[in-house]
Amino acid sequence: MKQQKLLNKTLRYYLFFGLLMALCIVPAFYGVMKKYHIHEIDEYLLLQHDNIAKKSLQTLKISEIPAWNEYNLDQSILPDTGQTITNTFITAYFYSEHEKGNEPFRMLRSPVEIEGGKYILTIRINIYEARKILLSSSVLQLLLFVCLMAVMTLVSGLIHNKLWKPFYKTISLTEQFNIQQNQIPSFQSGGTQEFEQLNRALSTLIANNLQAYKIQKEFTENASHETQTPLAVLRSQLDNLLQQSGLTAEQLQIIQTLYESSSRLTRINKNLLLLAKLDNLQFTDTQTLNVAELLQESISFFSTQAEAQNISLEKQLTDRSFTLNTNKLLLESLVNNLLSNAIRHNEAGGKINVTLESGQLDICNTGTGKPLDNALLFRRFGRENATSQGSGLGLSIVQQICTQNGWKINYNFEDGMHRFNVVFSSIEP
Repeated sequence: MKQQKLLNKTLRYYLFFGLLMALCIVPAFYGVMKKYHIHEIDEYLLLQHDNIAKKSLQTLKISEIPAWNEYNLDQSILPDTGQTITNTFITAYFYSEHEKGNEPFRMLRSPVEIEGGKYILTIRINIYEARKILLSSSVLQLLLFVCLMAVMTLVSGLIHNKLWKPFYKTISLTEQFNIQQNQIPSFQSGGTQEFEQLNRALSTLIANNLQAYKIQKEFTENASHETQTPLAVLRSQLDNLLQQSGLTAEQLQIIQTLYESSSRLTRINKNLLLLAKLDNLQFTDTQTLNVAELLQESISFFSTQAEAQNISLEKQLTDRSFTLNTNKLLLESLVNNLLSNAIRHNEAGGKINVTLESGQLDICNTGTGKPLDNALLFRRFGRENATSQGSGLGLSIVQQICTQNGWKINYNFEDGMHRFNVVFSSIEP
């Protein structure tokens, strides 16, 4: 979903409801003013009726009615056919020579008596111009409303750039924050209470994270020193025991089991420390590395292990000039873990294919005849086979390295081959 700025979304709501109000208010204004205008015209027609009744009708004779009608263009006296009993107001359309079309008139029809006879007095007034004025005023009101909305949009944009500048500055400083610099950004509120509250919350959050990072980093460094020494002593003493004479076969078996367990414990400790350093972003030193050359070194190292298990290891490194700007130790760890995993979980007489092409690394190997469980694949200590001699952390390390560098690690099973695919997004020609 496309992201929008808060200002744009707010203005969209303002414009929508503003237009809705304009569509409701302008027609209502036109209707109310039209009704008021008609009321005023009706009052004027009644006033005209009273003036005519007082000045003309009292002395008017029946024989004078045709001349009176001819002299008064918008007034007429016609015989009463019994249809009008009281004063009646109507709106009717009459042809206009000036406009060459019908125009609306407001009419008053009132019963009158002339020399004892019943007649109908009709008074009319043209309301066409008044309607044009009302319609024009409504259109002008709508245009004024549109102009006000346009000005409000422009002013809102200018005010937004000024008022929200501290907010965007805070976002920029937060995005540039590096936990390894051990420094809290200096936020500016611009005198706005809400921004000041946001800055205080961010400063507190960053301070707590810095403290937690410091504690975790110290723990990692201390654990690395404190655990490696006892393990080294343990392995040294086991070596001494293995060199002792007079040991029974059962004792040798016990010592050998202890030796293998200590070796596995050493690997687990090393991998856990590596994961902890990855979590703490302690691998910041980067350099431009030729991936094909690094792969060649790792393949040469693991080829002996593969031959010992009768596993054929084939390579196809087409991108010989492909380079990455990353930490060498991390890239080596990624490649070594994938190759070690392909050998450890292979079968006698199996094969491994290593391909580097189009900025992608593929490591395929034979092994179990069914796909691995994706839910356990990259989980720490998520081994499907409980008897495996691995630490259960290799693929977790691979995934963490990919995440830290912005790469992607994918797995699929096809034609009896387990395929791990690494897509390097940070590519340098």
